[in-house]
Amino acid sequence: MLISLHWFIFLLNLPVATWNIYRFIMVPSGNMGVFDPTEIHNRGQLKSHMKEAMIKLGFHLLCFFMYLYSMILALIND
Repeated sequence: MLISLHWFIFLLNLPVATWNIYRFIMVPSGNMGVFDPTEIHNRGQLKSHMKEAMIKLGFHLLCFFMYLYSMILALIND
């Protein structure tokens, strides 16, 4: 995005990318990943993980329609 000078899209995706990197770095050693199935059910974290997943889903849906609109606009203008 930076190479093609899409600054707005880069700035829109920067917080989500930073959050994903932070979550990946903060995984305790010995866990299978960010969403370790045994840890979710043992600690009762399912509700918070579902909330985070729904927020990410909404963000990605918004981005999808923005990218789709940008693509259609670029095809029409050519």
